[in-house]
Amino acid sequence: MSCLRLFVFLCLIFVSCSRKEPMQTQKISISMSSEPTSLDPRKARDLNSSVILRMMFEGLMRLSKEGSLENGLAESVDVSEDGRLFTFHLRETKWSNGDPLTADDFVSSWKTILDPQFPTDLAYHFYPIKNAKKAKLKEVSLDDVGLKLIDSHTFSIELETQVPYFLELLTMTPFLPVPSKAAAQNPHWASEASTFVSNGPFCMKTWNHTDQISLIKNPNYWQEKIVQLQEVDLVVTSPDTGLKMLEEGKIDWTGSPLVTIPPDAVKSLKEEKKLEAAPFLATGFLRVNVSEMIGNKENPLSNVHLRKALSYAVDRDAIVTHLLQGGQIAATRLVPPSMGLNPEGCFLDHQIDAARKCLQEYLQEHSFKEPLVISYCNNERNAILALSLQKQWQDALNIPVVLEAVESKIYFQRISKKEYQMALGSWTADFNDPVNFLEVFKYKENGTNNTSWENSQYIDLLNRSTVCTDKKERKEILRQAEHILMEEMPVIPLFHLSVNYVKNSALKDAIVSNEGHLDLRYAHLEL
Repeated sequence: MSCLRLFVFLCLIFVSCSRKEPMQTQKISISMSSEPTSLDPRKARDLNSSVILRMMFEGLMRLSKEGSLENGLAESVDVSEDGRLFTFHLRETKWSNGDPLTADDFVSSWKTILDPQFPTDLAYHFYPIKNAKKAKLKEVSLDDVGLKLIDSHTFSIELETQVPYFLELLTMTPFLPVPSKAAAQNPHWASEASTFVSNGPFCMKTWNHTDQISLIKNPNYWQEKIVQLQEVDLVVTSPDTGLKMLEEGKIDWTGSPLVTIPPDAVKSLKEEKKLEAAPFLATGFLRVNVSEMIGNKENPLSNVHLRKALSYAVDRDAIVTHLLQGGQIAATRLVPPSMGLNPEGCFLDHQIDAARKCLQEYLQEHSFKEPLVISYCNNERNAILALSLQKQWQDALNIPVVLEAVESKIYFQRISKKEYQMALGSWTADFNDPVNFLEVFKYKENGTNNTSWENSQYIDLLNRSTVCTDKKERKEILRQAEHILMEEMPVIPLFHLSVNYVKNSALKDAIVSNEGHLDLRYAHLEL
C-alpha cells in the first residue's frame, strides 16, 4: 500500500470513529381528552386549559422543581411592613414574538379582567387588591384599583387588607401576563397559532382545532437553556385510544392531568405496575343548583333537606373502591384531608337512615313532579359515576334520576348560565391553602360558584380568615366555614382525586404538581 493510500485509509478510520450518531429529537406527544376551552389566561377556567397555559406562560411567581414557591418573572419583590403593598421588579425578558415583556403587560391584563365589560369568570381572584371588586361592580373607576405602574419593569400592588397567601395567589393562571400589544391589535389573538404569543418554556407552533396543538421550545424564554424538549404535541384522543397509542409508541404520556384513565383499565395497569400515581389536591363533587326556579320550572333542589338526603345516601367508599380504583379517597368534606382542615370529615359516609329522615322532611311539603337530572361531561368515568349515583338514590331513597351527557363546551356553558340541576364536576387547588377551595362558593356571582348559593356568615368567616395572622386561629375560622358549606350542601363532595397516568419509561423529570399541573421545564427523553 502506498503512503498516500495508507494516509487516506487512516483518515477514513479516524472520521468514522469520531463521528457521533445523530441524536434522536427531543420530541414528545401527550394525549388530552379535548382541546382547551380557552388559551387566554384572562378567561381559562378548566384544568385542561390551565395545564396547557402553564406550559406556555410564566407569571411573577411559580412553583420550583420541588414544589416550593419561588420567583418567576419577578426578579425581586419588596413588601411593606403592614403586608399590604407589594412592589415587583421584573426580569428583562421577551415575548415569543420578540416584543419586550413589560410591567404594563401585567397591569393592563389585570385591569381588563376587572373591566365590567370584559366577560370572564375569574375576576373574584383579584378582589384582595384594593378596589378591585368595586371596579368590577362599576362602583369605582379602574384607575382607582390598587395597581400602579412605576416604570417599564416595575409595578406595585396595594391590597385591601393583608393576605398571608398573596404570593401563592400569583402562581394562578389568571395572574399570568397577557401580551398587551398583541391583545390590543387582535381581541382573538389567543384563538389561533398564527397570532398566539406567550412567554413561557414553550410557544405554539400549530393548532388544528379539535385534533392537536403542537408546541415548540421558546427561544425567548428567560431560562431557555434549562429546557431540553424541542417539541410537545398535545393530541386529542379518547382514554382507550390514548392507552393503545402509548403501547404502540405513538405517544409518551396519557392519563392525568389531561385525560382520565378508564376505570376498567386502572386495575390491570396497577397489576402490571405501569400505573403512576401522585398526590392531588382536588375534589370531585356534584355541584347543585339551589335556585328557586330553573327556567320556568320550580327547582326541588332549592330545598336543603333534599340536598342533604341525596348527599347522605351516597356510598362514597363503594365508588372509590369498586368503580374508580385509582387511589381516590371518599370525600365527606370539600377540602382535601391533607390540608388538615377537617381530616375526619364533616359528616359520615352512606347514612341511609339520616338520608331517609331528610327526605321525609322534604316530602312533608313537596313531591317529585319530574325526575332529578344529573348533567356531566361525556366521558366513560363520568358516565359510570353518574350511573352509580342514579342506582344508589333509586335503591336507598326511591328517587327517580335521569342522566344527561353533554360535550364539554356545552357543559360549561350550561353551568355558567345555571341551566342545570346537578352537575358532576371537580375543583383542583390553584395553591396549597384551604381557602382556595372555600372561596369558590364565597359569592353567588363568582364564575366558579354557579350554584346561586350565598351565605353571609360564610362570607364573614372567609373575610376574617384573610386578615387573621395567627395560623391556629385562622385554621379554626376556615373549619367553621367549611361546616357551614357542608350543612347547606350547595355542593355534594364525592371523592378526593389522585393523579393517575402512564408514560414512556424514557421520559424523565416531567413533574406533576399537587395542583395537577404538568411541568415540562426539566423534562427530557433518556436516549
